[in-house]
Amino acid sequence: MSLPHVIYILSDEHYGGAMSHAGDPNVRTPRMDRLAEEGVSLSRAYSNCPICTPSRGTIFSGRHAHCGPVQSFFDVYKATAPSTATLLRDAGYHTAYFGKWHCGVVRDQNPPSVRDNPESFTAWPTRTPEYHRGGFQDWHGFEVNNAPFAGFYYHRDESDPRRMDRYQTDFLTDLAIDYIESYDGDTPLFLVLSVEPPHFPLEAPDEYERFDPEALRVRENFVDSPEMREKLATYYAMVENLDHNIGRLMDALDRLDAFDDTLTVYVSDHGDFMGSHGLINRKENPQEESVRIPALFHWAGHIPARPPRPDLFGLVDLLPTTLGLLDLDIPPHIQGRDFSPALRGESFAGPDAQLLEMSGNPRWRLDFLDWRGVVTRDWKYAFYETGHELLFNLAEDPCELDNLADRDDANRKRMRALLLDQLGSTREPYFDVLIEHGAPLEHPVLDVGGRESGGIAPIWPDCVRRADS
Repeated sequence: MSLPHVIYILSDEHYGGAMSHAGDPNVRTPRMDRLAEEGVSLSRAYSNCPICTPSRGTIFSGRHAHCGPVQSFFDVYKATAPSTATLLRDAGYHTAYFGKWHCGVVRDQNPPSVRDNPESFTAWPTRTPEYHRGGFQDWHGFEVNNAPFAGFYYHRDESDPRRMDRYQTDFLTDLAIDYIESYDGDTPLFLVLSVEPPHFPLEAPDEYERFDPEALRVRENFVDSPEMREKLATYYAMVENLDHNIGRLMDALDRLDAFDDTLTVYVSDHGDFMGSHGLINRKENPQEESVRIPALFHWAGHIPARPPRPDLFGLVDLLPTTLGLLDLDIPPHIQGRDFSPALRGESFAGPDAQLLEMSGNPRWRLDFLDWRGVVTRDWKYAFYETGHELLFNLAEDPCELDNLADRDDANRKRMRALLLDQLGSTREPYFDVLIEHGAPLEHPVLDVGGRESGGIAPIWPDCVRRADS
């Protein structure tokens, strides 16, 4: 078959229930709903590791965070690690990345314009080294902004950042549309549009701040206060702005004959508690608001429209599912499952469980703990590094208000055994993948750090070039 264009739309911190077709009574998301109605929404989709960096590593590697190329919040996408981009390039794709990456922070990679004006940038203004970009070619990305109205990005191979002159989601969508409209390559395109909103800080354009906080209908586990309601109102505003921009991108694709054949996927790297359990601007834990995500697949003529499917899908499954939809071989080092038969409407027996985990929590506070967990159709279990356990009967307690770990020993033991089995099947080391399947380095990294490298890590002349050389 001829290969289609592939577009990933990736947001940050969008809970999978916060869409109108998913049943949220407050938010209006007509363009997400259209993707779902004309394609497939996987209603039980999970972030296997609900925090930015390792989750993104899972998305692009098809491996669980604890044994993948990005194993912690402060890790990077390993320089020769295979990825969605390298695998699709091998199949003939050209690749482009727009927006948040957060898989390549090297602390000294601040160019002169940043070092000379640190107060003009947020806390993570580093330039992503070329070999930590996951094999993407045309680069319009950044590590972290966390400033929706004062953003910046690094344009292709330039050493200094460029400023965004409007709200981040609007700006990046414009940038991606301009790129698509001018794309004249004779090869299929794999493009990622990755935006931070609705990730904190909670800020939205005024025209989207339409919600009356007091009128919001909240979940049973919402810890109510005026402040929490105000934050939730702005969170919804950010989601509606995101939805509008997804619509703008889809409209651009519809206008362009060259993009008639396009697979479009929308996912988020993790959720947000949105006031549930007394938390907002947080994730990192195994509760549904943290781990449940949108997963929308749209490909006219190839993915027939059908109601939402309740298969247990994880972000670890996104890469093999993409390869399956494209009829490309799935390499043996990929751990996720290929859900393409389910999306095509073919016979499919999905997994009975999804492995959940927190690998390499950033430890901002003492409650940022690592844990391992597993979710099935009706049950969820998690074991924290401190020895504490969670056990929820999701069928009877969907808001996870009643921890049964101390009262239901039979199901606790059953789920704990299932978790140990899942861990046992995913603990192989990762460097065998780099040795056997690594993507070769293409060109030296531009070192904009402005100082000599030290320590014992080898720096070879063919891997690094200095900005002043």
